[in-house]
Amino acid sequence: MAGNITGNKTGNKANTHMMTEGNPFHTILLFAIPMIFSNLFQQFYNVIDTIIVGRKLGTEALAAVGSASSITAVFVQLATGLALGGSIVIAQYFGAGKTEKIWQCTTTSTIFSAGIALVSTVVICIGAGPLLRFVNTPEEILAMGTDYLRFYFLGCVPIFVYNALNGVYVALGDSKTPLKFLIISSVFNVLLDLFFIIVLHWGVIGAALATAISQLAAAFMAMRYIPKLLGEFERDKELPLFDRKLLRTMLRFALPSALQQSIVSVGSVVVQATINSFGAAVIAGSAAAAKVVNLATAIPINYSNAYSAYVGQNIGAGKEERIRPGLLASIASCSVISLVMTALFEFFPERIIGIFIEEMETDLEQVMAIGVSYIRVVGAFLVVFSVFMLVKATFKGSGDMSWFIITTLLSFFIRLFLTVGFAHVAGVDIIWWAFCAGWAIAMVVSIARYLQGGWRKKSIIR
Repeated sequence: MAGNITGNKTGNKANTHMMTEGNPFHTILLFAIPMIFSNLFQQFYNVIDTIIVGRKLGTEALAAVGSASSITAVFVQLATGLALGGSIVIAQYFGAGKTEKIWQCTTTSTIFSAGIALVSTVVICIGAGPLLRFVNTPEEILAMGTDYLRFYFLGCVPIFVYNALNGVYVALGDSKTPLKFLIISSVFNVLLDLFFIIVLHWGVIGAALATAISQLAAAFMAMRYIPKLLGEFERDKELPLFDRKLLRTMLRFALPSALQQSIVSVGSVVVQATINSFGAAVIAGSAAAAKVVNLATAIPINYSNAYSAYVGQNIGAGKEERIRPGLLASIASCSVISLVMTALFEFFPERIIGIFIEEMETDLEQVMAIGVSYIRVVGAFLVVFSVFMLVKATFKGSGDMSWFIITTLLSFFIRLFLTVGFAHVAGVDIIWWAFCAGWAIAMVVSIARYLQGGWRKKSIIR
């Protein structure tokens, strides 16, 4: 079967990449770099949104977007969780040489994700206001937050479709093509931000529309290229595009992941409600800091996704001995990068937060203090976060979803408990420390599971 894979690769010149041979360090690093840059561009246009909103529209607009972001995150994480099922199945089929399943996995996953997105769009259009009230959004920013949510969700279907297709690219070892899509859509998003907010004066609606349209562009490009990527694999045109049996197989991994992601995201809404209860200045400061932290954590998150695809392909190919050196190489790479980010956060926090809030007219000192405290505390634990993400990625790639979910939820519920239980007693800083406590404890549990080795028995191929 391995011979068939090689033959397919050479026949079409597509960008699929088998990761079952070669030095693990170089294999994962070369695959991870485009994924990291892809997400950094994605985070980049989120940061640009925040900078433009914070500088041009003020504290209340930034707080409105920050409050709404806790709700949008629920649906983005749902999209990611659903895409994960298809990605795991495709990676293991690809590693095992069972490429005849890949076309149907792709179309089934994409159609299902689009259907869920349509339902989500209707839910938000009807319930945007009540959802924002549920998270204690201050009345003075409620109208702006509602407008932002409704226009942002015009891009819900593209978000879900793009995530489903991105899972296919990653599973097949193509991390370069999605990078091109995100570079184009990110530049497009920035230009639309500037035009809608500064030229047309559309306020937070302009920021939301810019994001929705850029997501549509990314999804469109991913859909146009996917036939070329899959062109090297045999396709039976008589088979239906949507296959319930394949969907059930993918949902074995997607549903637990989507449920876990949704629980985490809903819990994050509760955390956001706690932040909102401290007022607009705290919301604005934490929103600015969150964008910075998301940039720093994007590197280990995407490196772990690359490593997870590496694990999936090698599990499928029966080469489990390659997983440990791959994990150690990934930890070494991410730790170095995380230490650099830690140094920036610890030595230059005021300059970093000042990028977002320099021109605000009110509450400048409080917003600055909140943002600086946030990134200093979290920055000290970025290496811990990197190790945690990479070790649990072993579980995801091998199909050991129960422990992938357990460790993720453990980290989150520790954060939720400390935030909701102690924020109004110990002060708002406990919210940032809660992140770090969750990462550290879940990291220890993840390492214990990895060393125990039960994840080795979870392959769907065997």
